[in-house]
Amino acid sequence: MLGLTHSEVAQLQAKDGFNEIATAEKKSVFVLLLRILSEPTFSLLFLAGAIYLILGKIEDAIILIGFIFISVGITLFQERRSEKAIDALRVLSSPRAIVIRDGVKQRIAGKDLVIGDIVILEEGDRIPADTVLLEVHDLLIDESLLTGESNPVGKAVDHHVYSGCMVIRGNAIARVSAIGSHTELGKIGGSLKHIVNLNSPLQDDIKVLIKRFTYFGVILSLAVLIIYGLLQQDWLQGALTAISLTMALLPEEFTVILTVFMALGVWRISRQKVLTRYAPIIETLGSITTLCVDKTGTLTLNKMSLEVLATPDSILKIGTSNKTLNPSHEELLSYSILASEIEPFDPMEQAFHAKSYLLQNQGIYSNFQLIHEYGLSAELPMMAHLWRAPNSDQCLVAIKGAPEAVLHQCKLSADQKNQIEHQIQSLAGQGLRLLGVAKASYQVQSTWPDTLNSFDFTWLGLVGLQDPIREEVPSAINQCQSAGIRVMMITGDHALTAQAIAKQAGIDSKSVLSGADIRALSDANLQEAVKSTFVYVRIKPAEKLRLVRALQANNEIVAMTGDGVNDAPALKAAHVGIAMGKRGTDVAREAASLVLLNDDFYSIVKTIKQGRQIYDNLHKAIIYIVAIHIPMAGAVFIPILLGLPPILDPIHIVFLQMIIDPACAIIFEMEKPDSDVMQRPPRNIHSKLFSLENISMAVIQGAGLTAIVVGMYLLLMYQGYSHALATTLSFGSLVLGNVSLIVVSRSKKDHLFAILRKTNPSQKWILGFAFVSFLLLVSIPFLRERFQFSTLTPNGIAIILASGLIGIAWYELVKLGYKRKWME
Repeated sequence: MLGLTHSEVAQLQAKDGFNEIATAEKKSVFVLLLRILSEPTFSLLFLAGAIYLILGKIEDAIILIGFIFISVGITLFQERRSEKAIDALRVLSSPRAIVIRDGVKQRIAGKDLVIGDIVILEEGDRIPADTVLLEVHDLLIDESLLTGESNPVGKAVDHHVYSGCMVIRGNAIARVSAIGSHTELGKIGGSLKHIVNLNSPLQDDIKVLIKRFTYFGVILSLAVLIIYGLLQQDWLQGALTAISLTMALLPEEFTVILTVFMALGVWRISRQKVLTRYAPIIETLGSITTLCVDKTGTLTLNKMSLEVLATPDSILKIGTSNKTLNPSHEELLSYSILASEIEPFDPMEQAFHAKSYLLQNQGIYSNFQLIHEYGLSAELPMMAHLWRAPNSDQCLVAIKGAPEAVLHQCKLSADQKNQIEHQIQSLAGQGLRLLGVAKASYQVQSTWPDTLNSFDFTWLGLVGLQDPIREEVPSAINQCQSAGIRVMMITGDHALTAQAIAKQAGIDSKSVLSGADIRALSDANLQEAVKSTFVYVRIKPAEKLRLVRALQANNEIVAMTGDGVNDAPALKAAHVGIAMGKRGTDVAREAASLVLLNDDFYSIVKTIKQGRQIYDNLHKAIIYIVAIHIPMAGAVFIPILLGLPPILDPIHIVFLQMIIDPACAIIFEMEKPDSDVMQRPPRNIHSKLFSLENISMAVIQGAGLTAIVVGMYLLLMYQGYSHALATTLSFGSLVLGNVSLIVVSRSKKDHLFAILRKTNPSQKWILGFAFVSFLLLVSIPFLRERFQFSTLTPNGIAIILASGLIGIAWYELVKLGYKRKWME
């Protein structure tokens, strides 16, 4: 089959559009703008603007509203940036399809299908469009998504199969008959599931914390309003002061940073060739203690080459040379190819076909017809094809699979079995992946046997395949071990093959457990065994699930890889399920929380590192936010208690927020990982972001800055200096203290000079904006009057700089004290 041509596809896409079902409308800029303006902070700002107008301070109201628009613009930019990061990933999460176009088999995004495309359906695939079956091999379809019936339905040629249904068994070739909204799924209003965002414990914690801060802020602000109104008899100014205090105490940045960090975290992880299907899983990445990985295609390249043909009489190493095969080796290779797919997609079967040029009689089976097949299954690790000879009711049976399984089907003497076992031990010890091959003959009948036990098989020999380990794997595993993460290798291969590969990778291979061993162990014994075993062989999906549960019973945080239909339970049970993107089934992808787009182990390690970095940076941002809100609140509340005007009005606070918001959502999000991010043990999954340690550190840093800012203001006021001068210098010290706090907070452990050596592209722009804006406020008369500032003199600049140095010294002392505490 040639399928459609490139030009035909382009014409059909122009005519019918993409294979997409309409989903909920994307939020417009206007909708986002309304949501932002409805937030409490902006409501308070508009209320403050109204009070300025009532007081006749029109210029102040205009300035405040101008700042509101700038702040809204910054928030809108962050929201749109987050949305674009998610949108860029939707194409990656789209269902996939294997099609034949221009005579070439290729994998494309499901949305690119057009009517008339020739689609190959494999076990575990979710059907990407409505199709008509052209060729069928033992096909069972789960149509429960459409019909609600749980029992799979058998399908034959000319039957229809529908978009969204699942291939449970077998394979087929089909022609697309309907796409997008014209499919049966589209007609009943089904929707595609792409990246799913769920509320995580962290999101719930932040909501609760914001609610508590809000209640506390409102109660305290009402008290300030009453006190100010009664003492000063100026209720409108008291209302402004109360609004200022509420804004100072309301940490609305928590929601902003969580949204930005998670959205951009998903995008950054995608750059490591990993798709995050559930954003909250980022919280778990830094807690992974055990990583269970499949050998083939993850630790190895999954680029198979046929290296050895081993008959009972001799072993032939073929490599890349043009060896001449004797009759027994020729028969072994021929039956290896006959037991494979005609147009193989699996690298192992491709390796057999790649050596077909060695066959002297390549066309001997060209007229044979494939009439029946027995597929590979977890219970039966082998597959068989039945080929009918032309003009005959006789057929030959070719079988290949795990050597012990194929041996079990053959009638051999004890000596013959011992000889074959010796070959298996020798070849597996070289790291070769081994398959047994056998043949049988059978007379065509109206019905086929239910099992392979009805055939009389003759052993032909072993085929040995080489699958090189990925070059970066040993280094990546070493990184995991340094980070306190145990790496377990899981494979369906022979124990000796697995041990050879594990040794190359740097995985402890002294102890090995097989699937049979696991089945024989009780749950308690398995829990004990997994503590010291790192290599697992001849593992079936059910054993994977038991491994996950045994590790979890030992309080391990488990990441598990998988690619098959039957891997789904283990992927779902693991704390972090990782599906293979290239060779993985749609069932596995949907059960997993991460999809490895390049099937590369090193991408998993980089993703864990990225997850730790995201959580670390979130820690830093939280500490900074809590710390900076303390002097903001103190600058309003403390002067009121002492009968003095507050340092900050709403106009001052909105200016500070224009620095705080981008600082916490951009500078900290872009911060590079600490040097020891993969040198420390995994984070306790039960540890809280708002821990006593983090909050106490923030409170102490914030209290120090409060003492500097408010202390300077009180000293100047009590010494008889003007309110304008006192406000200018104390506000300047708060701006500088804020800026220095941003820089110092970029690392919880490194000192200031080490931090300054680390580049952060956004820091210079945001801090530069803060300094230039403050200079404009004190230099431009109109702005200076609105902010109640005085002209800044050299002495004033020196005082502000001195306060900044004191602040930096305080932050560093606090950090040093906590660093010593962490090291104890």
